[in-house]
Amino acid sequence: MASPRQGSEQARQEHDIRLLVDTIPTLAWSARPDGSAEFFNRRWLDYAGLPAEEASDWGWTVSLHPEDRGRLMDYWRYLLASGEAGEIEARLRRYDGEYRWFLFRAEPVRDNHGNIFKWYGANTDIEDRKRAEALLAAEKRTLEMIASGASLAEILEWLCHTIDGQTRNVKSAVMLMDADCMHLRHAAGPRVPKGWIDAITPLKIGPAIGSCGSAAFLKQRVIVSDIAPTGYGLIIETLL
Repeated sequence: MASPRQGSEQARQEHDIRLLVDTIPTLAWSARPDGSAEFFNRRWLDYAGLPAEEASDWGWTVSLHPEDRGRLMDYWRYLLASGEAGEIEARLRRYDGEYRWFLFRAEPVRDNHGNIFKWYGANTDIEDRKRAEALLAAEKRTLEMIASGASLAEILEWLCHTIDGQTRNVKSAVMLMDADCMHLRHAAGPRVPKGWIDAITPLKIGPAIGSCGSAAFLKQRVIVSDIAPTGYGLIIETLL
């Protein structure tokens, strides 16, 4: 039987370990031998915006990106069957609905008989690395398009597509100046609504004619909170 002093020391150690696990700069978790989750550290729960009881067992899978869920679960079942450690990349939804790329790592823990009695894992944010890789790939693809003789319209559409792919809330567009140097015309922008394009094409260049017209006139970057030029009677809040 443990003495009160020993019990107090054990409780302190458990508290210190829990504090360490909750504050390490990664999303940590543990699972049962069948793969069902039994513990998530505070950083994981705060990131996903889920209470522990909802995330436990298989509830955590609701935070996986729909396009990655099947692939990750297939791989998790493979690790459970093989008993091997492994890692895979997938997107995990943040509490505000934004998805970020993570590296999922899982490691089995075995007893003296070699049987797995627990899985430990960590999810490491690799969003910045994935974006850098995407931009490098886009740069390479752009150079290939130029070398192969692709049209300017195709190249600009590809660049906009690359920019838009960085986040769901971006709608990029490119406008080119006419030969008269007095008007801008829409040249690319796969996500931009047609109604907006029709409303501003051609767009006169001037010091107070929307953000694009002003930027072309001033030859400098113009930042606005609302790109909808009231002079054209159009407000598109989805572009903000």
